[in-house]
Amino acid sequence: MKKIKNWTTIKIIILSSLAGGLLLVALFGKYLAPYDPLEVNYALSLQPPSRAHWFGTDKLGRDILSRILCGARSSFSLTFIMLIIIVFVGVTLGLIAGYKKGMIDHVLMRFADVLLAFPDTIFAIAVAGILGAGLFHTVFALALIWWTKYARLTRTLVSSIMHQDFIIAAKLSGAKPFKIIWAYILPNVFPQILIHATLDIGSMMISLAGLSFLGLASQPPQPEWGYMLFESKQFMQTAPWMMVYPGLVILISVIIFNLLGDSLRDKLDPKQS
Repeated sequence: MKKIKNWTTIKIIILSSLAGGLLLVALFGKYLAPYDPLEVNYALSLQPPSRAHWFGTDKLGRDILSRILCGARSSFSLTFIMLIIIVFVGVTLGLIAGYKKGMIDHVLMRFADVLLAFPDTIFAIAVAGILGAGLFHTVFALALIWWTKYARLTRTLVSSIMHQDFIIAAKLSGAKPFKIIWAYILPNVFPQILIHATLDIGSMMISLAGLSFLGLASQPPQPEWGYMLFESKQFMQTAPWMMVYPGLVILISVIIFNLLGDSLRDKLDPKQS
């Protein structure tokens, strides 16, 4: 058992380092890019991978490696902005519903059930289509449906510990509801929320990339991985490198964060012990 726990810790360290490396690329990608990602050169249009352009060029002669490095900032910033919004809204409402119970709990959970009745991607496409293409509209559309997951998770976790001795003792001592939630409840539900948030990073990246692929999220000329796939779909047979490399970086990023989430679950979830 001790060896298993040690191996889990090692995996977390390795995967955290890889995830941190991806975030560093997102922060400093524009300084690592060998070329200007926005520079158009029709003379280099659709050049295959070479020493000069490791990942080849796109239809406008722009270096794909440079666009991937610079596009990491857009892809990750959108993902984490959406994650922060979803977790904050969902956890806050879940804490309120789980602690207060009664009518507040009933109204919030029924509203969440209504939103959960719709497939998340279809709902996001519909909302983004109505509001119009754009990064803000896309993030809003996905956040509008995904906060429900964290609200229900938090509400369930809070309900499971409300009758614990330390919560009852805090109430009997005269502690105010805000202090009980902040000092006693939130620390106990945070590990589970962290696990689910880490696991959802990959899903959110795929959803954002999917909406960008449909032309509903990122707009030109700024590079973004999902929109790079959108630009490359008409060149799948003549210039497959335009789609392969952006697709690979999305795949690798999703795998890293999914494995990190699984490792955190093995480490933090007491049921896995």
